Amino acid sequence: MSTSVAAPAQHKQPSRKGKKAWRKHVDVTEVQEGLEDVREQIIHGGIVAEKAADELFTVDTAGAQDIQKEYNKRHKPLKADEILAQRSAIPAVTAKKRLSDFADPKPKKTKVSHKKYDQLRAIAYGGEQVKKDVVRTGEAVDHDPWAVEEAKQDPRFTFLEEKKPTKEPVTLKHAPLSLAKGGKPIPAVRKPDAGKSYNPALQDWIALIEREGEKEVEAEKKRLQEAREEAERMDRVIAAAAEASDDEKNESAWESEWEGFSDEEEEKLKSKRPERKTPAQRNKIKRRKEAERQERHNAKMKEKERQTQKIKELAKAVEEKEKAKALALEQARSLEVVEELSDDGDEELRKKRFGRIHVPEAPLEVVLPDELRDSLRLLKPEGNLLQDRFRNMLVSGKVEARRKITQPKKKKVTVTEKWSYKDWKLL
Repeated sequence: MSTSVAAPAQHKQPSRKGKKAWRKHVDVTEVQEGLEDVREQIIHGGIVAEKAADELFTVDTAGAQDIQKEYNKRHKPLKADEILAQRSAIPAVTAKKRLSDFADPKPKKTKVSHKKYDQLRAIAYGGEQVKKDVVRTGEAVDHDPWAVEEAKQDPRFTFLEEKKPTKEPVTLKHAPLSLAKGGKPIPAVRKPDAGKSYNPALQDWIALIEREGEKEVEAEKKRLQEAREEAERMDRVIAAAAEASDDEKNESAWESEWEGFSDEEEEKLKSKRPERKTPAQRNKIKRRKEAERQERHNAKMKEKERQTQKIKELAKAVEEKEKAKALALEQARSLEVVEELSDDGDEELRKKRFGRIHVPEAPLEVVLPDELRDSLRLLKPEGNLLQDRFRNMLVSGKVEARRKITQPKKKKVTVTEKWSYKDWKLL
């Protein structure tokens, strides 16, 4: 009984017109088995046919230890032979110099890892798809992306504008601007807070808890205030919409009365045909509507002027405040009493973002009373050094904040079927 699970081979090929016919009438079992065998060999360390004999075979010169132990149990040597067979680990002192003392020790064979082996194979058999000129370690790179290259103009395209050479940006040589409020540079490695230790002092831990608690309370108050303002704004919008709808209803009723019709008279005159307005009545209605429009326009302009005046006053107050702050800071610097920037990562930023994305807030690192441990054996590691270092680079102004790409763009692939089987050539 056959153990093969593949489709039965059919060697007859009555037709080759379609893809289904190729699958049905072509036997590729041998090719598939060969490919599976090669994949299995690569998984287990490489292709056997390409390996050297030293990697495939080993010569056992020591022998089996269990057989030697069994032999020693049966044939125990004499005590005299044991004494004579004893040798010291320290070599004997000799005055004769040997050639091995001056010769270099035998160099160790360098082993190549699987990753390096695959990379070398890709370079050797990759063809034109792999870059051949690989820069070795320690060699200088011969390409400078900001070097000024001489533009060579093709004589056939002299009528086109010459391409401008790539220039080095001016900001490349500028020092990074710190986002801290004081503008002072932030150290790469911060001094940790004493309250964040795994076994902190009581005073430091209480001070840290109180400080972080006040920050969270202020943030919650700000959030509630914003929610309250948003609710009030929505109420005003709803009330304004309702008032506008009422005004429209009243205005339509008033216009009908102005034109000489009221609700009571309208019921009486339903059966009668309304009379046509005279030119004087139409002009009167136009003048009234124009007066109302002008009145609304004047009210809007007055409100706009009031807001503009208020904005100017606020800008002037802010400018005076900034001048006073700058003067106080200059005086403090002259007296050398400027307070140094704290290294606990909770500094106040003068700018909330560097680029288009806001700088992420510092994580809350507080240990609660039930999480305190009195030994390193029970301590649970917390935090992420990579995230802390990355945020430090953001605040220092060295890296621009970017949004994480959760759905990257996929490469557009167009699948076409070649009808090469229709291209017949008669010999």
